[in-house]
Amino acid sequence: MGSTSEENIMDGEIVPSSLAVLVPILRAANSIELENPRVAFLCRWYAVEKAHTIDPTSSGHGVRQFKTNLLRKVEREEEITQKHTNRTDPRELLNYYQTFYETRIRDGEFTKEPEGMVTNVQIATVLYEVLKTILAHRTIDEKTKKYAADVENKKGQEATKAMM
Repeated sequence: MGSTSEENIMDGEIVPSSLAVLVPILRAANSIELENPRVAFLCRWYAVEKAHTIDPTSSGHGVRQFKTNLLRKVEREEEITQKHTNRTDPRELLNYYQTFYETRIRDGEFTKEPEGMVTNVQIATVLYEVLKTILAHRTIDEKTKKYAADVENKKGQEATKAMM
């Protein structure tokens, strides 16, 4: 399979309908990939795990091929991104999430167009979902919980503004 097909898979164009919930995760990964390849990798890894949870036997139409291609991409990314990070993944993701919130949600609220804010809120929502999964049994600090609550509040507000 050529790289064009894999790129399409990664941006959600040919995600099987039974795995449509993965589209925002893959879009978030694509959006942040140049800025932080390791966090993009963690988002895609989360998508692999979620795909397996949704359809563990890969019985849905196109699911087996999709999961195989996504897993291959994630394995390649792991080799590349592992070499470029000195931090642990939870710390890397936590720091990125907090910075993303501070620069694109809090500071961007009055400077971004509504559509841009909707996108940023969607990405922040995915990042927090992935963070909660990676941290699993560890606790999330109050600052991060406060940021996540603010993002949750902004979801509806920004969607309404974008439709106006």
